[in-house]
Amino acid sequence: MSINEQALGKIVHDLQTKLQEATRMVASVQAQIQSREREKRLSELTNKELSALQPETVTYKSVGKMFVQEPLPELTKELTERASEMEQDMAALEKKRIYWERNKTEAQGNLGELVRQIQQAQAP
Repeated sequence: MSINEQALGKIVHDLQTKLQEATRMVASVQAQIQSREREKRLSELTNKELSALQPETVTYKSVGKMFVQEPLPELTKELTERASEMEQDMAALEKKRIYWERNKTEAQGNLGELVRQIQQAQAP
């Protein structure tokens, strides 16, 4: 194997590794976004149900395996804040997803271009 073939093999390996990592990170970030969306939706639905109650209604929130009495206004405020936090998290995760998608596309393009160049060099 010549030096060019060894260098070429290393470049191909590096590009494949970069592509696999980017693909894995895109999937991971998308799963995190879905989780945040689910949590936000749950907070919003719970808040919607609580808004139908009288302000003096006794309410409880889950803390681990137990329930703690919590005044309704504080509980609704907490749920609203949680939904807002999830929205901010999703915006940050969306930026990460775009970054990793760009890396993935770049690695695919580079790998495809390298394969085309190899095929052209081998063609008589």
